[in-house]
Amino acid sequence: MIVYCNEFKVLAPLASGFAVFMVYLATIPITGTGINPARSFGAAVIYNKAEAWDDHWIFWVGPFIGATIAALYHRFVMSAGKNDIGIRI
Repeated sequence: MIVYCNEFKVLAPLASGFAVFMVYLATIPITGTGINPARSFGAAVIYNKAEAWDDHWIFWVGPFIGATIAALYHRFVMSAGKNDIGIRI
């Protein structure tokens, strides 16, 4: 999470921690809070049953989709009206 206001920079870690905490609270009953793909993969390997792998794809695809949406949001919404100082690819 990026905070642009100078007054609130000290609160950025608090916002990030709160976001992770809310994800944990929301996903405990659903997945046992497997928000880390490596942790989910390790648990599936140890458990090694067919149902452990049924919905495992979401732990790998979800973060990539979320990161892509966040990057596009930042690029087109947060940067709207600002001059680009960088290299365009």
